[in-house]
Amino acid sequence: MRRAACIVLILLAPLSVSACGPGRGRYGRPAHNAERVTVAGTEVSDEAFAGAVRDLLASEPNSRERQLRLQGVVGRQMVRVASRFKSKDRDRAVSSLQGAMYLVHAGELKNEMLGSQGYDALHSASEEFAKRGDEGRARATYEMLMRISPPKEKPEIKAHLDAISAWTKDTAGGGVMQTAGALEAAAVTRHLLEPSQEARDEAIARTMEFIEKAAAVRTARRARGTQVTREEGMEAVRALETGATVLAAIHLRNADPQRALEAIDKVRDVARPELVRALEAVIEKPESDKWLELARMLRPPPRQGHGGDDDDFGRDSELLRVASFAAAAEAYRLDATSPEPAAFVAAMLVDLGMSEAAPAVLVDAVKAQKDPRIVGLALAITMQAMGRGLEGEEPDSVRRTFRAAAPILAAADAQKKTQPSPARVYGMMGEIEIREGRLDDARKLLTASIEREKSGSVLLSLARLDWHDGQVKAADARIKEALGAEDVAKDPALRGEVLLLQSDITREGGDANGARKPLSDALRDLARARSGAEGDDRARIERLIARALDRFGDSGARSSAMKALDRALEAAPRDKRQAAATIGQIVGRAFVKADLAGARDGLVRGVGAELPREDIVYYAIWVRVLERQLKATGESLAERVLAEASADPRWIGRVAAFGAGKLKAQDLIAAAQTPTQKTEALFYSAMDRRVAGDAKGADEFLKQVITSPGLDLMEVALARELLSGPRAQIGGPVPEVGLP
Repeated sequence: MRRAACIVLILLAPLSVSACGPGRGRYGRPAHNAERVTVAGTEVSDEAFAGAVRDLLASEPNSRERQLRLQGVVGRQMVRVASRFKSKDRDRAVSSLQGAMYLVHAGELKNEMLGSQGYDALHSASEEFAKRGDEGRARATYEMLMRISPPKEKPEIKAHLDAISAWTKDTAGGGVMQTAGALEAAAVTRHLLEPSQEARDEAIARTMEFIEKAAAVRTARRARGTQVTREEGMEAVRALETGATVLAAIHLRNADPQRALEAIDKVRDVARPELVRALEAVIEKPESDKWLELARMLRPPPRQGHGGDDDDFGRDSELLRVASFAAAAEAYRLDATSPEPAAFVAAMLVDLGMSEAAPAVLVDAVKAQKDPRIVGLALAITMQAMGRGLEGEEPDSVRRTFRAAAPILAAADAQKKTQPSPARVYGMMGEIEIREGRLDDARKLLTASIEREKSGSVLLSLARLDWHDGQVKAADARIKEALGAEDVAKDPALRGEVLLLQSDITREGGDANGARKPLSDALRDLARARSGAEGDDRARIERLIARALDRFGDSGARSSAMKALDRALEAAPRDKRQAAATIGQIVGRAFVKADLAGARDGLVRGVGAELPREDIVYYAIWVRVLERQLKATGESLAERVLAEASADPRWIGRVAAFGAGKLKAQDLIAAAQTPTQKTEALFYSAMDRRVAGDAKGADEFLKQVITSPGLDLMEVALARELLSGPRAQIGGPVPEVGLP
């Protein structure tokens, strides 16, 4: 993901449009004056955030407007940083903090800009960076925390800063160059996150010292043949090859080409001539295309034979990425209709925890260019932004991203064809709303998708909604239409899912014989497809084979189903999402069959695979329910997992607390806020009644579960299986399809 913005630059290079008017001062005159959609102010709501970021990027440097907008945007982003740390989403919190600070130039940071949650955000961040041993970022956050902390806490923060300084020197290595390199890297990293003049000046000073020491090593070697260790030599080479670019990038991180050129002039003998020319061009004519060329120039240059990995530039790759972002942001400010800077900035915003702002930044270019390639790229970035919000369990953020993309979707509808299509974006949002239990919204979105483009996957989702609503004939019609869709014909796993749903609907309607044909067809097709599939596709196919075999229900089929799940784990051993889906199926099927040994084995596998807490807690509670139901004794891994997770402040912590016996069923129901949480609470309350021997009461709750809006939850599938009992299988014989 870190390289997404650079890839955008490469893809869009032939599409760049330059349209700049006459210059105006050192900042240039925008060729396209982006119309503001928000009022410049120090408070920004979540709903206004996307437009506020876009308007901030359109503001002139050092203007009053920029200062007001910075305070509002950064303050809102710091609220998100604090929230993401609180919810244990540390990586996303760190990216979001970087996003806030990368928008701020040296000298612009004011205490009030950090907002009401600045203290909590920086306190959590400083602890996180200290744990990681990232002395540069730890120092940056402690320095900023020192600005706003209560007087009684300042001595402790000062002690942390002193310890970081000592640690940096002690761990730098034994040689002069290694020490200089470590100090340079720490200072540069500090300034990346701390946009103060002091941090900038220290980064410049340490980089100059690094270059000067390397030059002395080079002179000594040429004049006297002085030899140095390999480690010292590598640091000297790094300084001479990249030091001048780093000097320039430190100033360009702050969108200051004049000082960048002045700094690079001092070490021009080791500077890249093309970078010098690009700086001179921007200073002479601060126009969008000149800034864009500089943004391209700042990308870490690949070394011969290394395949262009951005790590080849060493410890300063992130600085170049941020300086390139700042340059692209200036290109965007001067012409928001130019697609390349807009796309680069938007992709970076996704990486930096501001996903919903990405579509807003792309709107002007999409409207102005009317090029299906640009519209398609904007849709692709929008989908990436929505996916990032989904990964972070922030559905409201995904919805705001989708709303911000409305002008892009309208432009896409006006085009004959784009890749991806607007139908895919509507379909993706519809699937997300199914996951969130907002079924009416999901149906509208999926209908909007199918009106634009026939898709088997969307028809499958609509069929599931129809079945859930009791519209069996409508569901059957959707399934038949889906089986004729192009994507179903190309995707054996998708075809298998459609056939399995057709079989389930037919079986639940009382026609076990009619359910056999689609089930047998699914098994044959999947068995044929598995031999040519690899990785994720193979894992998905094997899981569907297991589902089909379990539907037949005899002992031989169940044994073969478990073998298929073992093969699914082997197919994608390092993919945690695939592993979570497979282990969830292993534990879930054991739970339905009251197979405690099988459920425990699945949980052990999940813990061994280091799956996220969001998955492990659910597997553990299923195991714990079985343990209680079967009155199992002895050491319980499930009990330990639940006890450890019960302190989590998120919903997952409430579920764990219930499973650990620390929260009563009625309290879990009362704590549920969203449709999916309420569905989960109903399910686990039903299990509580079942364990207590109240089978009738448990079944009443399970009936509520399967009619609840939490359609996409595993708990709904488990409830349906438990209520169906033996009717969940159609019996043998199992068709011979050549499975191992």
